[in-house]
Amino acid sequence: MKHQNSPQIGPRDVQDALSAVGISGSAEAVSTIALHANAVLEENQRMNLTRVTEPADVLRLHIADSATAAQAFGGLVDGPIADIGSGAGYPGVVLNVLTGRPVTLVESVKKKAAFLARVSKELALQADVLAERAEDVGRERPAAFACVVARALSSLPSLVELAAPLLVKNGRLVAMKGPLDAEELRRGDAAGRICGMMRSALYEFELSEGEKRTIICYDKVRGASVPLPRRSGMAQRHPLA
Repeated sequence: MKHQNSPQIGPRDVQDALSAVGISGSAEAVSTIALHANAVLEENQRMNLTRVTEPADVLRLHIADSATAAQAFGGLVDGPIADIGSGAGYPGVVLNVLTGRPVTLVESVKKKAAFLARVSKELALQADVLAERAEDVGRERPAAFACVVARALSSLPSLVELAAPLLVKNGRLVAMKGPLDAEELRRGDAAGRICGMMRSALYEFELSEGEKRTIICYDKVRGASVPLPRRSGMAQRHPLA
């Protein structure tokens, strides 16, 4: 991998960012996360990989924010992670490195998926990349994942629907969002009842600059009462609740 002569983010920077949200990583983990972050910054000069372009913002808004999802892995059944709408690889790469669970990075934008495939190979991550929509993965790999993570991707009822066919029994959706209003949460719970998903946890917290974050978890407790997945885009255009 070609890197700039002076990497903009070092392992110590990553460790400090993780510590700010109460998480620690091994020397190998923080080094890998730093290499990925520098690859993101470098690639972002050639394509619109992420709107976050400053190293300090990458550390806080991508790395630290992604790592907060690790708190939702307690009691999770064994198995791999699917990161839907992975973008630059957040949170999937960070969670793969911190948890040791294999990850499938699902990114329908082919240029972004090509970057993810290249960096995953060069960093020897336990990761594969699918340049597909989540609905396609649900048809090809039903009930294949212990956890589905989605960060700033879609409304809660849409995420519940997209995750359900991907998850094994007792698998978990970890939905990472900003401030969440009561109506969206109500609709997420209603979609969960249709999709066989039950809300199991909700975390509210702030990042170091005061950005408000919410993590909502739903566990798959039974099969859905409607056939899933529906056609691509239906979960967003016509949510179940």
